[in-house]
Amino acid sequence: MWTCRTTMMIELLGFIFGIAVLLAMGWMAWESSVMISERNYLRKLTGAYYDFDIDEALKEMGTTRAEALKDKDLFL
Repeated sequence: MWTCRTTMMIELLGFIFGIAVLLAMGWMAWESSVMISERNYLRKLTGAYYDFDIDEALKEMGTTRAEALKDKDLFL
């Protein structure tokens, strides 16, 4: 039979697990938002829609994806 302490411990562990899952989901949402923003910037810069075309356009410009994102103010 469950005692009061055991029940409280299970509830506490469930709460901690829930907070950990919530933090992980928030971090993933933040990262996906950053990725979409970066891709939208590169689409404006290159005029290409797909990632392969964006990479090809950046190669023709003589820059890489990381350099273009680092120097946002220089290109637009």
